[in-house]
Amino acid sequence: MVLSFFTTRMILNALGDSDFGVFGTVAGAMAMLASLNLAMTQATQRFMNYSEGENDQQKTISIFNNTIILHTAIGIAIAAIMLIMYYPFFNGIFYIPDDRTDAAKIIYIFLIISTFITIITVPYDAMINAHEDFLYYSIVGILVAVLNLVSAIIIVNYASDKLILYGLLNALISVINMIIMRIYCKKKYEECIFEPKKYVSREQIKELGSFAGWNLVGITSSMAGNHGSTILMNHYFGPIAITAKNLGDQISEQVNLITTNMTKALNPVIMKSEGSGNRQKMLNLTYISCRFSFLLYLVIAVPFLFNTNALLELWLNNIPQFAVIFCQWQVIRTLFEQLFVPLKTTLIAQGDIKQINIIDLTLGILTFCILLILYNLGFQAIWHYYISIAIMVIVEGCLKLFICKNKCGLNISYYAKKVIIKSNLAMLICVTVAYGLFRLVNLETGLLATLIIMATTLVIIIAFGLMHEERRIIKEVWHNTKLKFNKNH
Repeated sequence: MVLSFFTTRMILNALGDSDFGVFGTVAGAMAMLASLNLAMTQATQRFMNYSEGENDQQKTISIFNNTIILHTAIGIAIAAIMLIMYYPFFNGIFYIPDDRTDAAKIIYIFLIISTFITIITVPYDAMINAHEDFLYYSIVGILVAVLNLVSAIIIVNYASDKLILYGLLNALISVINMIIMRIYCKKKYEECIFEPKKYVSREQIKELGSFAGWNLVGITSSMAGNHGSTILMNHYFGPIAITAKNLGDQISEQVNLITTNMTKALNPVIMKSEGSGNRQKMLNLTYISCRFSFLLYLVIAVPFLFNTNALLELWLNNIPQFAVIFCQWQVIRTLFEQLFVPLKTTLIAQGDIKQINIIDLTLGILTFCILLILYNLGFQAIWHYYISIAIMVIVEGCLKLFICKNKCGLNISYYAKKVIIKSNLAMLICVTVAYGLFRLVNLETGLLATLIIMATTLVIIIAFGLMHEERRIIKEVWHNTKLKFNKNH
């Protein structure tokens, strides 16, 4: 996270607000098309984790082989779609300064390559996730962050077109990541065997494809509501607004790494619990995942929201237009999303995802259409956040709850009491204390204030956000750690 923030600062200063926005516009289009692949990613991980829960190694090998074939086909198809969209994107959809159009077209080709590589790597990523091998994610995550930093240093010192070089280096990092992942999987896991003649099954490909097909419906909603609205914002407000939105997205994404890695550890256990027939354990893990996702994000969200301007100045020196307000609203949106994101994993684990994905699609298209109307009426770009929070967070989250109740037996009253009320009570106390520190103690915004509020937020969460049993476990871990430290000294 630290390396990523430092890298973004260097890249923004090297490219400038306009070129950074140009890259974000093109990358947003890639993300919109590449998110189609997320449907297969979730399907692959679901089936692999489920087979791990059943302790069926041969089934895991078969799933691995069939997903490689399926992802290769998907990769080719999406690359073809991207090439077909080349002309309309650069002839009316994108708003890019004339003198940067050629550079944007070259970046588009680099991003097609990166997207294809990412797609065909999914089966290997799912294999690592199914084995809960998070040491790999830690080491390679740091390696990729270092490579991004090195690429930023190269770009800063490059005399020619920095934007084109940025696209090229991003593609090269994707290739390096793919090579490392493939070598690691083949050496580490017995199930990583590619013998299509022996293991390929039309029935299994059909089952995977059917599951992914309905998941694709839901992913399309993300395209329309999120990435589609990015292109819409670019069309009406230009690349400067996209620069501010990209900064908000990057801050939210980096802050969310803590939560993402926690859920990445819980997701395979949730799916394995369903695979082994232990649904109550799956539901208990869902409650924990929703609450902990919110509380972990809160630790950084509260100090950031109270110190946004000071932290952005420290990070970027020159703050782009709209950046402060866009970053704040994106963090708020992501914070409340945490209460509902794990519910999708629960629905994927039980297998019947048709209803939730139809709802996601409807809400995503509705968000896009409302924003299109509002922008035509002269509303400002900030309405992207108002509408997306109302529809794609609150409405979608409530509907997920009711579907989880019907499909999985989730107890809504228990969820409301132990997740929503308890988490929001902790948030309310954190915000009140942080406000008091600024108003009563006259705490000045900045890095020191951020650290103080972060520490107080963490203490409040432990006191009011955790269950009694969870606090007891923390005390035991702390006591055991002190004993080990004293023995070593």
